[in-house]
Amino acid sequence: MKLAIPIWEGRVSNVFDFAHKAVIVELRGRDEPSRAEVALSGQGPARIAALRQLGVDTLICGAISRPLAAATSVCGIRLLPYVTGSLDEVIDAFRNGKLDAQRFVLPGCWQGAR
Repeated sequence: MKLAIPIWEGRVSNVFDFAHKAVIVELRGRDEPSRAEVALSGQGPARIAALRQLGVDTLICGAISRPLAAATSVCGIRLLPYVTGSLDEVIDAFRNGKLDAQRFVLPGCWQGAR
């Protein structure tokens, strides 16, 4: 499994659409064979297609526009939006099935948005 998490100063970027870089994390069970920072280029659906070409199957992000959220579905990428927190804490919460904890919910996110 490969996760993409857009980042800003070691935290999940608040808005995916405007993020300049992401961390791509490969997970195999409890192991993390690789982690790499990549530049996010392109706009609109091309940005999602570029993640898919990198082998990403799950995108964890803050806010995301409706067109880009729809593009994740078209590209077969699982979307986990409205997430906040430090990169390592978010990855750990994802691994342990605790990403739905209140501390990882982006402020201003309405109930049911996730």
